Amino acid sequence: SSLLISSCANTNKDKQLWTCPMHPDYISDKAGECPICGMNLVKVEQSQTPNHKSQSNEQSMTGHTGVHISPEKQQLINVRLDVVSRRALGAVVEASGVVAYDPEAYYAQEHLITSYKNLKKAEASGSNDDIKDAASNYESAQTRLKVIGFGYAQIRDIAARDTADKSLLTAENSKKVWIYAQVYQDDLKKIKTGAAADITSASAGNMKYRGTVVSIDPSLNQETRSARVRISADNSDLGLKPEMYVDVKISSPKGEFLSVPEEAVLDTGSRQIVFVALEEGYFEPRYVVLGEKSGDYYAVKLGLKEGEKIVVNGNFLIDSESQLKAALGNMGRKGN
Repeated sequence: SSLLISSCANTNKDKQLWTCPMHPDYISDKAGECPICGMNLVKVEQSQTPNHKSQSNEQSMTGHTGVHISPEKQQLINVRLDVVSRRALGAVVEASGVVAYDPEAYYAQEHLITSYKNLKKAEASGSNDDIKDAASNYESAQTRLKVIGFGYAQIRDIAARDTADKSLLTAENSKKVWIYAQVYQDDLKKIKTGAAADITSASAGNMKYRGTVVSIDPSLNQETRSARVRISADNSDLGLKPEMYVDVKISSPKGEFLSVPEEAVLDTGSRQIVFVALEEGYFEPRYVVLGEKSGDYYAVKLGLKEGEKIVVNGNFLIDSESQLKAALGNMGRKGN
């Protein structure tokens, strides 16, 4: 299909034209898909003004049209707005866990630190055989930590320490505790070491504790299809006790994205609609193409611009008025 610029559209009044609901500046003389976003093109009504962006968008939407809501009615239906903006988004994984200590990890760290020191001594003054034995022992210590989920960079950092992390051996009176969370296999790809974690427990008065993912077991539990994730958490108030059950939320940011709150989106089944608040109480329905959901927000791929005001409460009632006005408009056109 051919692309016609807006100024040419008015010279084709007797010819059926087609436009994209998402990109109303695109006008074609044939039905098909929008080359920009892939949406099906819709017919341009003869009364439509293609070069008026907001008007062409709302009139071309199937079953919806723009509506005016008086300030009094907005207050009555409790209309609340938010702004389309860029936010830091990422995956959030929820899991159950337990406050624990891990003698296995402690002694593995101790073995690594000792073997690393011995290797350095052998390299400084030992024979080739001494160096070979020390290197083999150090490699064995590295493998032991890898098996329980520690990465290469972490292992190098541990090796350079003077002592192993004593909070792994006992959590008693420690301002740092270890949380072992069980994360299901489908969620493992969403998290990585270094990710932030929020920990709460009813037994600790639902206080929120901050933690960091330290390691992820490389193998799954065959029965639960989950892997153990080790989280080091601050316990300054000593509220978290050994063997206490906790709820964990692990966040892995992916970057900043243009986004809207979940409550702003109305799902028609085949498409998603957001109502944009324009001037003087006018609300325009807008098709949107969404990306992944992160927490309470959706990333926006197409359909909205940064800084636009959108409806996040009262949009269901606005949607009803929009559909009613569109239906009455269709009846009027058929009557003519």
